[in-house]
Amino acid sequence: MKLGKLALAALLLPLPALAEDSVFDSYDAYANYVDESIMSRDFVPLVQQLGGRDEYTREQLAEVNAQLLRAMPFDFTKMAVLKREDYGNGFSKELRAYWSEELNYSYFYAFLHDRGDKIIVLRFALNTNEEELFKRF
Repeated sequence: MKLGKLALAALLLPLPALAEDSVFDSYDAYANYVDESIMSRDFVPLVQQLGGRDEYTREQLAEVNAQLLRAMPFDFTKMAVLKREDYGNGFSKELRAYWSEELNYSYFYAFLHDRGDKIIVLRFALNTNEEELFKRF
């Protein structure tokens, strides 16, 4: 588990999201996409959709995916929003937790902007160490 924490901390640093890749029609559409992707461990499309398309080569994405799958070897069965802060004018941050019956945990951080008609993911991070992501609040 320790290897997984180190690998994730090193590989999935917060990425600046590109608007065309990080736009959702609603908060529910964003939340459903993130939850489904993480719970099924479908990491490559998740990283690409949330703005990492231009940040990684195909080979780097394949390596990140392999490391994430090693760190999170089971699909997740439960999720919860652990923390959400509203900063006004549509800006917010949130921390989501995912876990499985096999005591496998993962955490997802997002900095969001609700523009009224669209939700934009401005930054995101995924880690097996919640302390790293709680530091962002």
